Amino acid sequence: MEQDTVVSGLEAGLFTTDEELVIRSWNEWLVRATGMRAEEAVGRPLAALFPEIEARGLLVHFRRVVAEGVVEVLAPALHRYLIPCPPQAPSRRFRYMQQRVTIVPLRDGGRIRGTIVLLEDVTARLEAEHEGRPQGEPVEALVKALGEERWAVRRAAVEQLAIGGDDETVQTLLGLLREGHQDLTVLTSVLHVLTRTDADVTEPLVRLLEAPDVDLRIYAALALGERRDRRAIPALLRALEDPDANVRYHAIEALGKLRAAEAVEQLLQIVETRDFFLAFPALDALAQIGDPAVAPRLVPLLRDKALCAPAADALGCLGDAGVVGPLVALLSEPGAPVRTVARALAALYDRYEAGYGEGVLVADLARGAFEGQVVQPLLEEIRSAQGEDLRALALVLGWLEGPEVERALVQLLGEPSVQKEVVQALVRYGPRVTALLVEQLHAEEPATRRAAAVALGRIGDPAAVPALVEALSGDTELAIDAAGALAQIGDRRAFEPLLGLLGHPNAALRRAAIAALNSLGHPEMAGRVRELLLDPDPRVRESATRIAGYFAYPECLERLLERCEDGDEAVRCAALESVPYLEDVSATAILRRALREDTP
Repeated sequence: MEQDTVVSGLEAGLFTTDEELVIRSWNEWLVRATGMRAEEAVGRPLAALFPEIEARGLLVHFRRVVAEGVVEVLAPALHRYLIPCPPQAPSRRFRYMQQRVTIVPLRDGGRIRGTIVLLEDVTARLEAEHEGRPQGEPVEALVKALGEERWAVRRAAVEQLAIGGDDETVQTLLGLLREGHQDLTVLTSVLHVLTRTDADVTEPLVRLLEAPDVDLRIYAALALGERRDRRAIPALLRALEDPDANVRYHAIEALGKLRAAEAVEQLLQIVETRDFFLAFPALDALAQIGDPAVAPRLVPLLRDKALCAPAADALGCLGDAGVVGPLVALLSEPGAPVRTVARALAALYDRYEAGYGEGVLVADLARGAFEGQVVQPLLEEIRSAQGEDLRALALVLGWLEGPEVERALVQLLGEPSVQKEVVQALVRYGPRVTALLVEQLHAEEPATRRAAAVALGRIGDPAAVPALVEALSGDTELAIDAAGALAQIGDRRAFEPLLGLLGHPNAALRRAAIAALNSLGHPEMAGRVRELLLDPDPRVRESATRIAGYFAYPECLERLLERCEDGDEAVRCAALESVPYLEDVSATAILRRALREDTP
């Protein structure tokens, strides 16, 4: 998918994103509406550019478009707007432009590579509705406007016709569809109205499925799929026998969108003809319908060079543990769709993990089915993979063994999208990857260094202690993770270096050092803390106070209570927080005095 900075010539907002919802293009309308130049928007995550989108729960619609290939519409009545910006014309009712937003999957061949987002300004219409003003023009004028060259005029006509939706309007539009479907501008506008109107157009569209004109039958099937009205299913099933392959294609797609379980057997028969033009959408429709009983009949398609990739995708959605072996075996074939197989195995794992907490079953079966010669294709693909493919490949590689696999995974430690899967795999390998991870404590990328420290802590190998102690003197973020790792390992060699951090200027690092020291259980802790309670540095006294309060060492009690009157407020605060947990101490009297005499 190529990156464009500006999409021009459209009187509506239009932008595109990749699979990770990073903006890839930003048109001139949005530049004018938001005041944000294309170069400021492109390359940035949508949620980072407009944090309110995530806070309002709108990202789920984008993720569904990417994951399922559906079209999502954000209606202004429910969501008001996607991008907060002022109305194009002054509004007495609305602070922000009211927007109708359509999110469409951006496809590259058979893959979804991101989203296309169309944003329409409906502020004026909503304000007119609220104030009870007449809604524009007669139906005839609006229908005529559907053929206008100017997008803004067509858009306004579509909006008003979709709202009107009476029988006369519907019949007029259907007549226009019959007579004017050769004009792409008219056709697109009419289909927009028919798929969005609240009027009941299912029966008229069903009748069009029997029209003599092939194009009309195609457009009827397309519109019925978009409307998601299950009453259309019987007619769409009949359309699977249409003499024209294009009509059958769109009927298949529509049945998938309707999740029509009634269509499963016919769709399977189409798949088993192995006619790629129709089998491909039929596999996609079966995946959307979601009947797991069809999986055994799809497995033989993995041996079909043309259909093995879509069949693998469908099996990832529908199959059970029994399809793991055939999917792995496919990787041995020349030219195998490696990324597709990895995605299918990852989808199986995710389904088993989410449904039963048994993703490990899929991992174990895959590990048993793999042979040495099929690991290499995974290693080759992971070098250039991104997004969903990278995550799937990393997950599957993490189930396998061997030095090449371990090195490949270690190189991915700094990738945020797969860090969780990589760390889990490396922790499973245990001490044999300690040396590789220790090397990564000196990596160029901070994220890689930090992930290596986290993994070393979870592995718990004492051999990593010297390197982690050295990391305590590195950058602050790495030092915090290194302290956490040392806490998990529990090796007493870290005692003195951690004590040296109790006066560090960074509060988060001091607290990480305190937590690590608390976990070591060093026999000299009480005595050293007793000394540090009198340290000239208030930060050291505060840290020592927190440790003494946590353990309630008897030999520290007197000095700990003295800290309740320390000259430094942070030290007094730490001491007062520990008082209620100390035995044989009049906590109430101490706290009352603090309430009377200390700072608020």
